[in-house]
Amino acid sequence: MKMSVSFQPYLPITTQPRIAGTGTSLDPLAGDAQFADLLQAELASGQRVIAAEEILAELDGSPDWEFDRAFGEAMPRDAEKTANTSVSRQSILNKISDVARTFGVDENLVREVVRAESNFNPNAVSRAGAKGLMQLMDSTARAMHVRNVYNPDENLAGGTRYLRSLLDKYDGNVKVALAAYNAGPGRIDRLGIDTDEELEARYDQLPRETQRYVAKIMQRLNSGGTS
Repeated sequence: MKMSVSFQPYLPITTQPRIAGTGTSLDPLAGDAQFADLLQAELASGQRVIAAEEILAELDGSPDWEFDRAFGEAMPRDAEKTANTSVSRQSILNKISDVARTFGVDENLVREVVRAESNFNPNAVSRAGAKGLMQLMDSTARAMHVRNVYNPDENLAGGTRYLRSLLDKYDGNVKVALAAYNAGPGRIDRLGIDTDEELEARYDQLPRETQRYVAKIMQRLNSGGTS
């Protein structure tokens, strides 16, 4: 049964998220050929974004981190992580609200994906190499134009953009989009799954990790979740 999350996959997009302190904006769903080619290659190859298996550090609730570096500026990974440890959970929730509105995806859905993927930790890294708040693999990050996966603004924009593309691909079937986000669209397509009803009928053919992932997020969404 299709759940009643109120995301709007075809909502006109009129705003652009910005990295504070710079003049750089992320153009959501820009129709340039490079993005289209990268996205199609990503979907065709079945690349996946998986849940974090290890949380490297707990957020300390300190004041918001000021994003005073230019978009995409390279810096040593240790420095990235050290800077990110000061990002407050409330700051991340505010960023989720902004980016969800920008890409026309339900805020609750984005929030629960972030919770399941990283537990709101911008430094989370899985054994498979998925990184940041929305656990982006390097190939997914490149396709979504994310240069610094540990930057919460960039990671959220890239992950939400990718989630939006999956919602569009599967005609708004939230469970299918979530399964594809976790297991990869290639696996979902090979099983011939296009709707939530088809996914439920083939649930036992999905990896157990994906079954638990979808069930956990849907349970929280259907119960109203918490911040």
